[in-house]
Amino acid sequence: MKTRGFVPVYFGWSLGTLAMSTLLNTQTALLMAYLINVIGMGPAIAGSLLFLSKIYDGLTDPLMGVISDKTSSRWGRRRPYLLVGGVLCAVSVVAMFSVPQLDGQLLYAWVLGVLLLAATAYTIFNVPYLSMPAEMVADPYERSKLMSYRVGWISIGTFVGIALAPRLIAHARDQLGWPEADAYRLMSFVAGAIILAAAGACFVATSKARTASQTRKRMPLLEQARLALGNKPFLMLLGIKYLGLYALSATVATNIFFVRQVMQQSEAIMLWYGLAYMAGSLCALAPWVLISRHLSKPHTLALSAGLAVFANLTWFFSGPTEPIWVYTLRAFMLAACNGGMLLMGQSLLPDIMEYDYRRTGLRREGLYAGLYSFIEKLAFATAPLTLGLLLGQMGFVQGLPRSASQPESALLAITIAIAVIPAITNSLKVVLALNLKIPDGASEQRP
Repeated sequence: MKTRGFVPVYFGWSLGTLAMSTLLNTQTALLMAYLINVIGMGPAIAGSLLFLSKIYDGLTDPLMGVISDKTSSRWGRRRPYLLVGGVLCAVSVVAMFSVPQLDGQLLYAWVLGVLLLAATAYTIFNVPYLSMPAEMVADPYERSKLMSYRVGWISIGTFVGIALAPRLIAHARDQLGWPEADAYRLMSFVAGAIILAAAGACFVATSKARTASQTRKRMPLLEQARLALGNKPFLMLLGIKYLGLYALSATVATNIFFVRQVMQQSEAIMLWYGLAYMAGSLCALAPWVLISRHLSKPHTLALSAGLAVFANLTWFFSGPTEPIWVYTLRAFMLAACNGGMLLMGQSLLPDIMEYDYRRTGLRREGLYAGLYSFIEKLAFATAPLTLGLLLGQMGFVQGLPRSASQPESALLAITIAIAVIPAITNSLKVVLALNLKIPDGASEQRP
């Protein structure tokens, strides 16, 4: 059934994205810098701890998907986890940026423990949450519309993580005279409040959302996973998802280093980056939906990824003399491209879930969402690990005063991480997207 105009249940469901996007982007944009510059941890160690937590997180995703598939409650199969996961996510973001004064192994154990808590909380919320669209909406075009609400909140959550949070830290440190550790802690309480409010609103607003009952057909978990991984369109989508989020994570995690070390600016200018990024994401949503009605969803995804390659490479021309408006324009361009990739990728997932149901007769939205979320975690694990190893190998010195300069080799490492690596992964994404086809034309439908 086609809908027109504002759809309250779509909006309500999409609020959950604000919660998870705030957690994810705050962690991605700031945690490496916090651990290296404030806590004094080595880049390789910080990247390795993040990597371990994300791998753990990813391994629990398929299990969480099966658990939610089998759940039966008066609130449905998915919604109870929105409430529990939302509360735990809010607690974990505060703990993440409130590291006590510890040394050596105790410090590493604390950081890893908090990261595992955050990973568990994210999985509890996100896997059931991503299972809901395939149950809520049957029409492929309506799924694109539902996902446009989600991508809109992704852009706002990204703004909170990459712009509002750094600006709040800079204000507390530079204007109020707070120690940098306390400034980060203040930011974490604000982020936690946003997460708690958004997750709670999502839980309440989806009370009338359409659901699907568990199928009577039973199959062992390993057999279900084998069949899911035998779904060629799904494997292609997993590859696209990994490459796109790796590029995004590399850019977001490196941005604060690029601003402070290469551009030699305060992270306060990231507010303008975030505003432009949010504007670019929101402005591009309607055009990408229209384009997808004339091209296929995979071809629209390939177009947006191809344009992103050129935007990635513009970082090479940046430096201390770059005007703020150029830095801001680049953010707008990247956001417009990433918005198309995110929208089409998110819209293709429920299409592939529906194709799997027609193919097997099994309702396995949770399993598919879990595997999809695992790839997300893998991307957000390997990108910080790559950044940490790259910085460590190329001479980045942790714990330097903010006014001190890094060696030229470290500046080159930062530029490679923010420009070259995302350009390569987005180029590979174009190739995969052009070869993605869903039998029976599930994603080709043009309303």
